[in-house]
Amino acid sequence: MMIVYGVVTYLLYICLAFQYVTAFVFFAFGRNNPYARFIETFYEHQPKGWYDKFMNFFYIMNYGMAHRGYVKVMEKHGGIKGKLRYAGFVFLATVILIIVANIITAIEIRLTS
Repeated sequence: MMIVYGVVTYLLYICLAFQYVTAFVFFAFGRNNPYARFIETFYEHQPKGWYDKFMNFFYIMNYGMAHRGYVKVMEKHGGIKGKLRYAGFVFLATVILIIVANIITAIEIRLTS
């Protein structure tokens, strides 16, 4: 059971790392860069087969929240105001993740001791 927990946790942390990398690339370079154009090709609006569905899941887990968040904020606010709001959202998400990680760690310690 601990091996399954470890594997799931590892995959979740990898996905979070990709989200942060994507968020900081968008913050630094904007939407018009090769990385952004590359990840936009992963998402299919009408998936036809299992591969398209898997790639949509992969996109959402690894890039989706950072990409969609950036697009929505920049369409609404644009310019430096949009970038500052996006940075604020990333900071807020980081604080929430730290709180959740501390709660999970406390639960793990309590269960294993």
